[in-house]
Amino acid sequence: MGTLLLNGTFFFLLSWTGQNNLAKYPYADPVVTVQVEQKQENKPVMILEAFQILDSDGGSAEAVLSMDKDGKCYVGKEFIGTITAAGELKSDTGELLVHLKGNELLSSDGKVSLVIKEDGTISNGSGKDITWGTDGILKNMELSLKIVPVDSKAKRAASLLVYSFFGSTETEVQK
Repeated sequence: MGTLLLNGTFFFLLSWTGQNNLAKYPYADPVVTVQVEQKQENKPVMILEAFQILDSDGGSAEAVLSMDKDGKCYVGKEFIGTITAAGELKSDTGELLVHLKGNELLSSDGKVSLVIKEDGTISNGSGKDITWGTDGILKNMELSLKIVPVDSKAKRAASLLVYSFFGSTETEVQK
């Protein structure tokens, strides 16, 4: 009853203003369906910046691992693959080895290997995260490694490279 009264009032006001054309103002309220898609940011998954991973115990002054500003990765002076801004690690032949989806590192067959956060923290589900200290030393890992420069913005790429070279992508994250 209330709806009829409101609609009647509405038509009365329309006719009073001279706008009583029902074709222009349909009686039924239109139903609109809106599909909202989340806009993806153009933010790169991986920051590409040159760095070196050194033996922090001083056993060798040579870089153990390194990446140049284009994402090309090396063991010593040997080219081993490329890290892309999209978070992919490709072999020296271009084969996709692992890639990041959000914070999850996925193997080429889609299995979650571990989590690498934006600050380079590696979390494998053991409850003991592997992090880069302010001094550039990789903490909570059996290896003694240091990133140079210590304030590198590419710590996520460094973690991806360290894990891919020294770790195993055959393990799965414990949930």
